[in-house]
Amino acid sequence: MTTIESLSDTYIAAPRLGTWAGPVPVPDRDSAFYWTGLQERRMLVLGCNRCSYLIYPPVAGCPRCSATELGQRELAGTGTVYSYTVVNREFAPGIKPPFVVAIVQMDEQADLRMMSNLVDVKIGDVHIGQRVRVVFQQITSDVTLAFFTPEES
Repeated sequence: MTTIESLSDTYIAAPRLGTWAGPVPVPDRDSAFYWTGLQERRMLVLGCNRCSYLIYPPVAGCPRCSATELGQRELAGTGTVYSYTVVNREFAPGIKPPFVVAIVQMDEQADLRMMSNLVDVKIGDVHIGQRVRVVFQQITSDVTLAFFTPEES
């Protein structure tokens, strides 16, 4: 039986090309720019051209001012762990536990938050408020995912 104490020393490594067995995203009209950006190792979100509000996930209009004139904005890819959980059972076929899922508050805007896995970290070292940065991992020849890792790693 695995205990919480034994999990705290478990090191979570980022997946490497050809090792990803989890689901692969299928871009749609609204999200294609985001996935293309990840392939280019750029983190893109929508931004309102009227009020400058940053929007993620992509939607058709600005939730702040209702404008529909939106454009792409590039993020620095840094933020802080807003919340996290250690997943100890397989929810998606191919993604073997344990792994850490975090909500990352991006530096550009206080309410701009992204959910992703934390990688290249020991489970016991993860904490709320921890500084993290994006790491891009190519999982197939044409799909790249964004994960986060502690800034000091």
